[in-house]
Amino acid sequence: MQETVAADVRPRGAMVRALYLTLGLASLAVGIVGVFLPLIPTTGPLLIAAFCFGRSSERLEAWLLGHPRLGRFISDFQSGRGIPRRTKVVAVVAMTGAFIYAGLSFDHLGLRVVIAAIGVWAIWYVLHFPTAPGEEPPTG
Repeated sequence: MQETVAADVRPRGAMVRALYLTLGLASLAVGIVGVFLPLIPTTGPLLIAAFCFGRSSERLEAWLLGHPRLGRFISDFQSGRGIPRRTKVVAVVAMTGAFIYAGLSFDHLGLRVVIAAIGVWAIWYVLHFPTAPGEEPPTG
């Protein structure tokens, strides 16, 4: 029997909870890979994992939020602290390289313009986000 709590946002259907759990585990896997590979994102997938675990598994949500390395990404975002400077630098350098490579991979001018526009927006977004002070979490 499931306890009902007013603040509980977990869906009642087992299929929906299973879908959230699966998406959360997949996002967590991408986030962990992103800690080690600079072109793979880290913070976004970890935020998605926390959201999904919040709707599917109280135990996994608590584990992720309390994790000494991964939980930092989520708590910095949730508290409005922002993105650490080192993470911003790595992200901008990696995105610049990836968007230049992608843009040069196509001969069609329209595709190059779209790729350039997406690249400029993505880099602007990262730079526009607040810079978190203090100790740096792993980059990704």
